[in-house]
Amino acid sequence: MNGEPSLVRVSALNTTTPLKRQRSNRSTRSTTSSARRRQNEDGCVVCLRGTLHCYNVFILIVGCASLGIGIWLLVTDFGARKVTPIVDNQMYEVTTYLLIAGGGAVALLAFCGCCGTIREDKCVLSFYGTTLAIVLIVLGAACGIAFFFRNALAAKIQDRMRDTLTWHYGLNVHSNSENRRITDAWDAMQRQLKCCGVVGDVNTLESWGYYFTKTEWYDKSKKKKERQRVPESCCAPGDINMCIGLSDFAGPPRFLQGHSEDMKKKNPYLYTDGCYESLIEYLRTYSAVVGAVAAVVPVFLAFGIVISFCLCARVTGYAHDDEVDL
Repeated sequence: MNGEPSLVRVSALNTTTPLKRQRSNRSTRSTTSSARRRQNEDGCVVCLRGTLHCYNVFILIVGCASLGIGIWLLVTDFGARKVTPIVDNQMYEVTTYLLIAGGGAVALLAFCGCCGTIREDKCVLSFYGTTLAIVLIVLGAACGIAFFFRNALAAKIQDRMRDTLTWHYGLNVHSNSENRRITDAWDAMQRQLKCCGVVGDVNTLESWGYYFTKTEWYDKSKKKKERQRVPESCCAPGDINMCIGLSDFAGPPRFLQGHSEDMKKKNPYLYTDGCYESLIEYLRTYSAVVGAVAAVVPVFLAFGIVISFCLCARVTGYAHDDEVDL
């Protein structure tokens, strides 16, 4: 009876020792395999890793730039949100939001790419490459929308401008949210583009003369003793009263197409050209900017997708070798 415990302890020791040796051998083989993997890395893997590191830094800058351009186009005085009520088309605003989303995603993915490259984690690298592909599709859609919007600008914009200016501008802006949006959009456009009214030059009723000949805004002010003929957003910095027609001046906006040359003086503080031509040029320029950014960024994204999946394939191969060694 006294000898049995000793036999049990000896048997346990004999069982434990092979397990420890097995674990030690596995650890040694794993370490040896990792070291061998590092030693046997070919120049292609080293080049891929270094290229992806540099690419991630570059794409971080590109993503931040795209994000900044998108935010600027959205929050500027006459930005994407102000364009929509005038042209009655949301494509410009949607394209701007897609640019912001794509730029932010690219900047975030650059960080994930750095982590995946350092750790050589095939899951992270696969996620990185797949998400880059999704962002590429989003920015490609933004590019297509931007250029389509650029070519479809002129259709019905003049009619929409006349309608908003006649029936919505300046009416019940405190209680009517749509009229307030339209009024703010017109004011922002006229300040930004230095124009007044719909279309034409100083001698037409469609430019600055549109306000006091065809708008409800002017008709509603008939009860006032002194009525301004144009809004202050049509004015250049300087004498506001001369610009809006509250002070004596032998020219616009107090006189339109006067019969004598004395009544055709040029008002230095009034924008006398209509907004249509300037608006079309403005939208074409900025849709071209959005389209160019949305077209260039996917080119770099395609390069990153190829590198990430190539490196992922190499990492997968090494992982398979480690499993065989174990």
